[in-house]
Amino acid sequence: MNKIIISLALVALALGVSVQQYLKSDFQTVAGTEVSWKSLEGEWVIVNFFAEWCAPCLQEVPELNKFHAMNSQRPVHLFAVSYDALTHDELLNIKQKYDMQFPIMRTEPMPNLPMQKPQQLPATYIISPKGEVLKKLLGEQTAESLTQALKHYQDTIK
Repeated sequence: MNKIIISLALVALALGVSVQQYLKSDFQTVAGTEVSWKSLEGEWVIVNFFAEWCAPCLQEVPELNKFHAMNSQRPVHLFAVSYDALTHDELLNIKQKYDMQFPIMRTEPMPNLPMQKPQQLPATYIISPKGEVLKKLLGEQTAESLTQALKHYQDTIK
């Protein structure tokens, strides 16, 4: 089995594909956690696009922290992704500077996302347990607005 993985890794490298992508990790957080959409099946996912230059994006961080804390024991995941391609160190600095208590996706390598990059910020997406993008919420969100939107779709899908 190890020989197969090593062979696949070598083929991937020869083709210019990262081993991470070849082994089905869809994105990595700045904390180093490798995540695949398949591993999130059966759970709700919220993806929030932000940028440091976007004032409403930064203003919603305390509310996103609150939402994340409220859902830490539930099958609901909140991930942030930078609108701008930033290095790992730049993302870590932003996470610390603005006290972002939820996972942030690395942008190198680019995450494999089930939606296109939004044209305006902040933009927050609700993704069903089946991996379907159900709703794009534009503008600053609160813990309450996210909870209500999530509850609406949870009630609809039952």
